[in-house]
Amino acid sequence: MGENVPVDGLRLEVNPESFYLLSYHHLEFGKFESGKDRDVLALAFTGHQVRIVGRNLRELAVALQKRAVEAIIPMPNRYSAAASAQGGLVEVIEVQAKIGNT
Repeated sequence: MGENVPVDGLRLEVNPESFYLLSYHHLEFGKFESGKDRDVLALAFTGHQVRIVGRNLRELAVALQKRAVEAIIPMPNRYSAAASAQGGLVEVIEVQAKIGNT
């Protein structure tokens, strides 16, 4: 596997007070869409739907495919200009339980 040893879990910090821990083994589907001003990354896990919105998210999507991401944390708006100039910027993370799951 080289330098990148795949990780088993993904932490999604939806805000400073709350985060989700999801297993990569439960990832069923992923879709990356690049838009004019925003990118959207949709992930379907066994029990949850995840939507990540931001800019320049392609590298994040590829890293998720390789199971090389341990955590995704949105960037506060006041830092968005500096972060966007350096690469990807996650603005919003939404997590919803699938019907029948909590």
